[in-house]
Amino acid sequence: MKVSSPIGELPFEPRKLTVCSGGIKVDGVMGAWPAQVQIDPSDLPALARLLAKPAAVTAAATVMIAGLASLATRRRTRR
Repeated sequence: MKVSSPIGELPFEPRKLTVCSGGIKVDGVMGAWPAQVQIDPSDLPALARLLAKPAAVTAAATVMIAGLASLATRRRTRR
């Protein structure tokens, strides 16, 4: 993972994942410094919005592929 900051891009290396009463905490190292990411329940709507578009695209693609596969199978069995 990389973190963009005013001093440039720094690698973030997660070291520990903890489920806390207030959410999820990821402890790691960013460049040479210890770093911590905390995800609280109040962050869930924003994360859901970020994940909704890729999930919708994946679901639509899966339905289309399944439909095309079904159509191809039906055409083969008719002949």
